[in-house]
Amino acid sequence: MRKLFIIGIFLVGISFARDKGISQYQIKGTRPSDKIINQTVGQVWNYLSNYGSLGGQAGADYYGLSWPGGAAVNNYYLWNSYFTVGAKVEGTPYISYYNYYFSNWSPSDNPPIYAGPGKSPFDVVMAFDDFKDSPRQSPGNHLGVKVIIRSMQWPQPPYNNFVAYEFYITYDASQCDIPGHTDVLHDVFIGMWYDCDVSGADPTEPHIDDLVCFDGWTNGEWADLANFPSPSDHLTILPDSVIDQPDGVPDQYIIWGDEPGELVLDSSLAVPYVRNDTTYMVYIFPRGASYIYDGDNPADPGDDTGEHGMSAGYVGGMWIYTPPSPSDSVIGDARFVRPWAHQWWNWSSDPATPTDIYNYLRGHHSATKFYRYAPHPFDLGAGPFDYRFLNSVGPFNIRSGDTLKFVWVAGVGQGLSGGYDSYWGRGWLPGLRQVLDDALKAYYAGSTHSDPAHPSAPDEDQHWRIPVPPPSPLLVYSVTSDGIRLVWDDLPERTPDPLKGYPDMVGYIVYRAVYQPINWTVLDTIKRNPDGTFTHTYLDTTAIPGFQYYYVVTAYDEDSLESSKNNYMKDENGNPMYVTMKSKIGRSVDDVTVVPNPYKGSAPWTATEIADKVEFINLPSTCRITIYTLSGYKVKTLENKEGKGSLAWNLLTDADIKVQSGIYIYKVETPDGKYKLGKLVILK
Repeated sequence: MRKLFIIGIFLVGISFARDKGISQYQIKGTRPSDKIINQTVGQVWNYLSNYGSLGGQAGADYYGLSWPGGAAVNNYYLWNSYFTVGAKVEGTPYISYYNYYFSNWSPSDNPPIYAGPGKSPFDVVMAFDDFKDSPRQSPGNHLGVKVIIRSMQWPQPPYNNFVAYEFYITYDASQCDIPGHTDVLHDVFIGMWYDCDVSGADPTEPHIDDLVCFDGWTNGEWADLANFPSPSDHLTILPDSVIDQPDGVPDQYIIWGDEPGELVLDSSLAVPYVRNDTTYMVYIFPRGASYIYDGDNPADPGDDTGEHGMSAGYVGGMWIYTPPSPSDSVIGDARFVRPWAHQWWNWSSDPATPTDIYNYLRGHHSATKFYRYAPHPFDLGAGPFDYRFLNSVGPFNIRSGDTLKFVWVAGVGQGLSGGYDSYWGRGWLPGLRQVLDDALKAYYAGSTHSDPAHPSAPDEDQHWRIPVPPPSPLLVYSVTSDGIRLVWDDLPERTPDPLKGYPDMVGYIVYRAVYQPINWTVLDTIKRNPDGTFTHTYLDTTAIPGFQYYYVVTAYDEDSLESSKNNYMKDENGNPMYVTMKSKIGRSVDDVTVVPNPYKGSAPWTATEIADKVEFINLPSTCRITIYTLSGYKVKTLENKEGKGSLAWNLLTDADIKVQSGIYIYKVETPDGKYKLGKLVILK
């Protein structure tokens, strides 16, 4: 018999932030310029800015929770994200936020921008503020708030489908120019405002066919809803699978303590949970995640749910740590972090005034019928459209000079609870629920005196102490007369493992991808030489002219952890760069070959071209190619009169008729009478 106790709900009063962590950075001199750093580690790519945007498809060169990262199409799930702070001064709401291409936040020069290894293999640190010298906020509206963000990414599963953020938010009363302000900023809400589109690979409408929902405790507001009542128990959600049957735990709740590394400090709060005849003592508490996913396109009469698998991801986020707030679930000295409100609206009703935005932050808006946790659009009489969500926490009071600390995580999963990737070919993948649960596990990895029932700020205990692979080496590659040559440095050999204190790298793996930097193929594994050194070069002699190639070299360590496959060459904006072998002029007809052979249907020749063609390469500077059926019937004649090293055949006869599947004979002959015969197989 399974006995479960869901953590009860109790409220605490408005909290004062007293921590003196990262705080009180003064603006000195000229402000830095706007900066964006692309984050291309792991499966989900993003960017971070120093003006309040936490990623988004703001332009072709930027990433917004793009998943899978590196696809030829920028399969973004996030159009833009808007970090929002609201507060009241003498009862009047004031807002500082980023919204589309407008921002109240200005870049701050302290701390300096950082991108590189840190708490994760790739940290990005940015800072911005709305101090009274900020030119982007109107006079009399500067809250005097400074925000420092550390964003983190990991390349290895199960931590490679999310981006994590630590926020340090400081109030400086001397930088606030709102009439009537005091040394305490009152009724502060922090909001994560996400305009998600599912997704960039959608060939129809990536934005107007979406739906939005919430996964967590809903204050009893959803109990009687017709379409999406909450809580509900239909599934057994495991870290590496999902079972289509109930397990006695609401699907909107996290089970903590049934997996290795999930520390349970307070046995009095733990309840028994049985799985596979094993009983675990676990915490069970609500997830608190907002998310957006693909629905049927109302402009298209066809059923395009999932867009044939290209847009099967669910995108969303949740708070992992916040200071104590009235929304928390509190039992004795334990508390479970919960958001204050979940709200949504569509593109035709973006809030435009401080009062409007503040009412969404506090979960009390007429547009969502004053629900604190806005129900699914179906339960409010709406259908698929272009939605935004706002997940907020608060209210807080913060004294001048003090710092509020938060941890937020955003990611993409295969559906809500996991499934098979039928389009990108990645096999079974975790859903958004597992992705966010893995982020919580990563945050408390290494903690000694805190857990989800006794939450700690980023600097109050050890966090993110998960095994990390070696860094990727710096790699360059170029086309030579003999093939494509790769050269890389020895960074992985010199970099200590942060948990071990010494470099534990044991080898390199060379990969190649065609058309786009995903679906990598191993070319070689390079181990230590007898003299203890490593080789740092590789020559790819198998590259076929005319195809676009990407290369990476990864390093792996004693624990078989492998660095990220993201060190392919990039342009100045961080976009992947390919190389292409040029077909050489053949020295004789014996050098001629045809690719691909056999031909098996339309092939992607470049990142944008998918064509019915084969290519004859290594041609003599002057020659004729004649193609015959096995019975000797002439199909096509091609002439090389311009000294090219290759010629393409579009599989049309001289009469412009598509050829059929079968075996064909080609003859290459030069003016001096030399020739070569070969076979070409066409399969359709």
